[in-house]
Amino acid sequence: MLLVYDGTLEAQAALKRCSQLSVALSAHVDVISVVDSITANATCAGMLSDLACSSMEAHAQHALDVAVAHLVNLGVTAHGFIKFGRTVDVVPLHVTAFHADIVVIGHRVQSGFARWWGGRPVHLDLAERLRGSAIVTVTAPLS
Repeated sequence: MLLVYDGTLEAQAALKRCSQLSVALSAHVDVISVVDSITANATCAGMLSDLACSSMEAHAQHALDVAVAHLVNLGVTAHGFIKFGRTVDVVPLHVTAFHADIVVIGHRVQSGFARWWGGRPVHLDLAERLRGSAIVTVTAPLS
């Protein structure tokens, strides 16, 4: 099982669902946190600083540590990986290398301008790229 985790509310909901699934299935979990400096660099017109990249990596490492610790506290065998690149590119590579049958990912429901500007949701691209893996898309509960 593979959990894509970035610390957002949606990722926290995905972590909870992944925890339930992994305990029920006695499954090992790989957790990846993605540092997407490619998209960040494009967003800021190529002016992304080294400090910003380091900050992104530190944030990803912290999020990864939190998720792995949560799973380990539940008795789940979990390993964390920092990946660099676009999520839609690095997830299929990890799935292929480690043979993950289930991919759990959080999804933020967007509306209006954010939907147009933000582009296509990652889970839709993953559905086209991942053959033979189930994708569990989790949204944050409404407050």
